Amino acid sequence: MPKAAKTAKTGTTEAKKPTESKRRDLRKALLVYMQTDLIEAAKEAASSNDEKVWQFVERTVAKALGWKKPRGEKRWVP
Repeated sequence: MPKAAKTAKTGTTEAKKPTESKRRDLRKALLVYMQTDLIEAAKEAASSNDEKVWQFVERTVAKALGWKKPRGEKRWVP
């Protein structure tokens, strides 16, 4: 069972330090709550582009932020 977050003197909880990614591509998990209609639309758009949903979301967020993925690179850069 995971340990509970520590409580600071002010009564707020301190977040645990993020752990280093054990993945070779250094991606980390992110939990996002979205409207069901948006999730279904993202799945359909990813499917029509022959990509996975996480790839579609990653590309869409990067585009919204103006980040680029240099040719031959695996990572997005600002």
